[in-house]
This record gives sequence, C-alpha cells and structure tokens, in this order.
Amino acid sequence: MALLEHTEEAPAIDPAGWGQSDVRRVVVRLSDGEVLQVGAAPNRDGALALARTIVAELERPAGEWPLVGDRLVRPESVISVDILHL
Repeated sequence: MALLEHTEEAPAIDPAGWGQSDVRRVVVRLSDGEVLQVGAAPNRDGALALARTIVAELERPAGEWPLVGDRLVRPESVISVDILHL
C-alpha cells in the first residue's frame, strides 16, 4: 500500500454555501407510532406522485392489504402519508 502525501493545504469547505437538497422521502405513519419509509424522490412533484400512488393503493376496495415497502399493511392502521424534506 502506498502512502499518499499531500503537500498543499486543502481549501476550506464551507457547507453554508451549498444549496439545500430538494430530495424528499415519502413515509407512512401507522396508528401504533411506527413510521415506514415508502421511497424517495428527487423533488416535491415526484414525491407527491409517489404519495398519491400509496393513497390510491390504500383506498383500493379489493379487500387486499397494500404492500408498503416490504410489508403488507392493514389500511385502517395508516394515519397519514407524509412527504418529508431531507
């Protein structure tokens, strides 16, 4: 393994100058307080589309529990579908 030497001083990094990320997470909150992450989207519009898809699955009257992440969830246990800004 080679030892890397750096003789110049690295420039200071100022995170305050970085732009805020627009990435959003979509989560489902259950009545027992558990929060399940459904997915993420690169922006608000994408997250809103994902959230609406989840809501449509929860409202489907087929009698089947929807798959949320890797889990079948009883629709009555869902309190909300939230879009969180990272």
